[in-house]
Amino acid sequence: MKKLLAGLRYFRLKLLVSSIRLIVRLLTPPVRAKPDAVLSIPSRDAGRSIRAHVYSPSTLTTEAVEAPRPVLINCFGSGFALPLFGGDDFFCRQISQRTGHVVLDVDYRLGPEFPFPAALHDVEDAVRYVQSRPDAYDAARISISGFSSGGTLALVAPTLLPADTVRSVIAFYPSVSMAKDPGERKAPVDGPKAGRAPLFWTRLFREGYIGDMDPRDPRISPLYGHGMSLAGNTLILTAEYDVSALEAEEFAKKAKEDAQGTGRRVVLRRMRECGHNFDKSKKQIAARTEAYDVAINLLNQGFTN
Repeated sequence: MKKLLAGLRYFRLKLLVSSIRLIVRLLTPPVRAKPDAVLSIPSRDAGRSIRAHVYSPSTLTTEAVEAPRPVLINCFGSGFALPLFGGDDFFCRQISQRTGHVVLDVDYRLGPEFPFPAALHDVEDAVRYVQSRPDAYDAARISISGFSSGGTLALVAPTLLPADTVRSVIAFYPSVSMAKDPGERKAPVDGPKAGRAPLFWTRLFREGYIGDMDPRDPRISPLYGHGMSLAGNTLILTAEYDVSALEAEEFAKKAKEDAQGTGRRVVLRRMRECGHNFDKSKKQIAARTEAYDVAINLLNQGFTN
């Protein structure tokens, strides 16, 4: 009986999420990423690989190209359900051109077809792949970035890896808690509602990702982690019209407390007059430039001495 109920639940989720994906595909411009290469990263699961777009620094000498390069692993925003891989193409290109990092934009798995912890496993596997290639990548300079749900993955992944594996984390408007119903969350500043996903979608994506898992599991909701192993530098960017902002800012406060006396640094930046996904809007080019410049500065100089 349990298997039957689970099968019916999955069928319902699959049908509804597929319908939403179709709506998004019809109403939004297609993603047209232009990476320098496409990479197949070995997965821990036999018989499959993880697709990644590769963005390489364009101003390197031949000698520099041959040297191991610092790496940024990027995780796109998806709500853990929408196949928006490639949507961070501009960000990835900016990072590769202005920091000398090779960027691997990872196409992690989505729910409900692949619920938690599949996406997190894919990010971990990408890190381990980089570590296995010392000829191409500098394993001492691995950073992770992410947008929205991808930002959640970027914050969680370093806590599951050996200490000091990840040098820096950059999380744009991450969702750090799934414990509350989405309808209970409020933005720091009441602003435009345009661009926000309907609550029904958010609840559905949440169910498709975590199922009956404990939403307070720190691997799902990092807000509930304690004494977590942070990256050397952590940058969290929130948006004042975003309902995810207050919880992300609470997480940043706790992370700062955990980092005291460790030499690690946590920096929080709230973007004014911006909402979730602001950097993808043509109306927010100035805010996008400001946010990306902060991220680039972190990768170039770091926040630590």
